[in-house]
Amino acid sequence: MPPRDEKMTNKAIVYSSTLGKTRKIAKHIAKELGADSFDLKKQTIINLSEYNHVIFGTGIHAGKPYRALVDFLNNNKEQLSGKKRSLFISCKLDAERGEEQLTKVSKELGINDAFFFPSKSEKDENGIDVSLGSFIKEMSKR
Repeated sequence: MPPRDEKMTNKAIVYSSTLGKTRKIAKHIAKELGADSFDLKKQTIINLSEYNHVIFGTGIHAGKPYRALVDFLNNNKEQLSGKKRSLFISCKLDAERGEEQLTKVSKELGINDAFFFPSKSEKDENGIDVSLGSFIKEMSKR
């Protein structure tokens, strides 16, 4: 088992996806960062004690983050206390409206470190948003 300090540098990706885009992004981020990922459709009880940074992902429906993520955050406030938290959302909005949505959702969830991936953006050969590389690079510094 690694020393406690080394283990506490781990990142976790916790996400809720309905149509699969958020899942695809979360899996890609996890792979690139060497992070563990947790799909709230499959698992709602998650021990986050060994992680110091939790990155949350959600799609948006009717202007709201998916209920599974909202419930997880509300039910795990104590467990998340003192941890770095980041958020990404995937939505069908253009850049300007997406940024507005991101501001609203990040405020609602209490996560200021937030980013969104619009559906109409430049994709790489794997169908992943090219701006995802910048997000991953930024998350790797935290």
